[in-house]
Amino acid sequence: MEGAAISTFGLRRVLALVSLLFAFASVTGTAAEPDPDARRLAERFAPVFALQVREEPCGDTGEAFEPASVDVVLGNPQILLRQVSDGNPVRAAGAGAPDLFDLGEGFFLDFPGDALSPGCLYEWDFARYRRGRNPVVYAHIARQADEPGLLALQYWFYWYYNDWNNRHESDWEGIQLLFEADDPAAALGAEPASVGYAQHEGGERAHWGDRKLERRGTRPVVYSSTGSHASYFDSGLHLGRGATEGFGCDDTSGPSRTVDPHVVLLPSAVDARDDPFAWLAFEGHWGELHGGPFNGPTGPAMKDRWNRPVDWDRELRPSSVLIPGGASAAPSLVSTFCGAVEGGSGVLMAAQRNPSRMLAVLVILLASIAVAARRTDWGAVRPLPIRRRRRLGQIAGAALHLYRSRPATFVSVGLVYLPIALVVAALAGVAAHVPVLGALLDTDRGLGLAGVFVTVLVGGLGHTVGFAASIAIVADLMRRLELDERPPGGAAFAGIGPRLGALRDAVAGAVAIVALLLASVVGIPWGLRQLVRYQFVPQATALDDVRGGTARNRSARLVRGRWFHTALAMSLANLLVGAVATAVGLVMLVWLTALPLWLFSGIAVLALGVVVPYAAIGAVLLYGDAVAEADGLGTAQARAAHAPVAPAGAEG
Repeated sequence: MEGAAISTFGLRRVLALVSLLFAFASVTGTAAEPDPDARRLAERFAPVFALQVREEPCGDTGEAFEPASVDVVLGNPQILLRQVSDGNPVRAAGAGAPDLFDLGEGFFLDFPGDALSPGCLYEWDFARYRRGRNPVVYAHIARQADEPGLLALQYWFYWYYNDWNNRHESDWEGIQLLFEADDPAAALGAEPASVGYAQHEGGERAHWGDRKLERRGTRPVVYSSTGSHASYFDSGLHLGRGATEGFGCDDTSGPSRTVDPHVVLLPSAVDARDDPFAWLAFEGHWGELHGGPFNGPTGPAMKDRWNRPVDWDRELRPSSVLIPGGASAAPSLVSTFCGAVEGGSGVLMAAQRNPSRMLAVLVILLASIAVAARRTDWGAVRPLPIRRRRRLGQIAGAALHLYRSRPATFVSVGLVYLPIALVVAALAGVAAHVPVLGALLDTDRGLGLAGVFVTVLVGGLGHTVGFAASIAIVADLMRRLELDERPPGGAAFAGIGPRLGALRDAVAGAVAIVALLLASVVGIPWGLRQLVRYQFVPQATALDDVRGGTARNRSARLVRGRWFHTALAMSLANLLVGAVATAVGLVMLVWLTALPLWLFSGIAVLALGVVVPYAAIGAVLLYGDAVAEADGLGTAQARAAHAPVAPAGAEG
């Protein structure tokens, strides 16, 4: 009996000790068992992702990342925890959730690599870090104290890297479902009153029954934009925008792959270092600091909508800006527009990061333009004959005068430009998949400033060929006007018909030579040299009746000694075309969002049809100036060029 009594006493002591341990664990913050109703609610409405297919590692298209667990960076010895101070010293390598608990804004995580020049490192690292881990979304039940009767179910997505205008390490995105309910149990018996998808610094709202909200049962489908990870309701090309991120094109178009993530339910707050979600209390940045929009983001609990979900829902837009037809409608036009918008946004963001430097650059640029404008001659001159000495200011004025004298004729020339540009761009898109041809056509990859020069001077291949054809048509038309002839059948472009073969051969040869030189890398300087020297090929073909290599040699001889002058003038002509197309497209996308595709395309075509002929006239007059200089036209002819200009419409 005594032994039994001792045994019973010992058992009671063990049970008491176990009870104390459980009590101690709860006091020190071990995560409590989540509300089962909250868990069921989070599982019921968990999103499904549609991510653009990545055809090859480190490729140009497709999504390289997917929503992941924060464990890919927490406890990872490659990830550094730094403190903001002189030199940003390292405080820990492989910091875990307890290390981040209650750290303030003066700390940030630092990944391997440079966020502003990522190369393929972030993609490779993420592939290694996530190996063996399932995709994850984090769910959070949120209430707003001053909005009783409403409950928000938030899903937060962690992405390893943001590859958009504002490149940065880590990216926190998400969606939210708002219920007219007091608690998760009540929400389980209801449908969401609204669904909000976060897009950069704003977002878009839908009602549960809206056609635009795609669902798989009760689970909303999230079309995540490639690179930026903004969430959209549909597949397509959208205009993304944010106060600090600028404008850019968000691509959610297919083909897509489906990602079905695991759901992790988050608490609303943590108050202990050993809570597995202690990282929620981290007030610092989840990525390297580069200033402004290039900083790594703060975590979910630091966002306003974490505690004020109803206010966030009310600020959402009813729709997003969808580019009609997307990339399939007009590849060269859309890519040019997206590139121009993103480039402009990049300039604006650079100004935000370093306003004093950008101001200095702007002052220098404006001063250079002012000096150039003062040095040129803006006096009115006749546009015909073509072969006369003219300064750049005179060329601009003479081109406008001739254009105004026959607007309908020249607009009809402009309307020929777009189909040629689109057909060539489509063929280039097909050829890009052929290994050798693809390398030649992708001449701007890795060229740095040389690539910028190529883009400014000639734009894409579609524009290059379309603009060359427009210049040849305009040159032939101006030659006939100079001789007081009318084109056969009255068509502005009919006269160039017999020379189309010669034009094709000369332009194709020029494109091939420049592409080969640029693709060789070591030949880049010669490629840029020849690019400018071939700017008069279409004019020589149309006006001097030469073809192939003869036209290219004629152009090169005329540019000799005028390389910078020609490069500047033709760059301005191409920038004019790009600026008008971008401005018109931006106005339609931002303010005329309901335009159908046919009307959007029609207005875009008309805008290009209006501006391309003016630029082409300028290119022909620039050629005439070069010929006049080469032929040594004298002072008398220069004075003749300054004869009074006839009123618009009076010149034959």
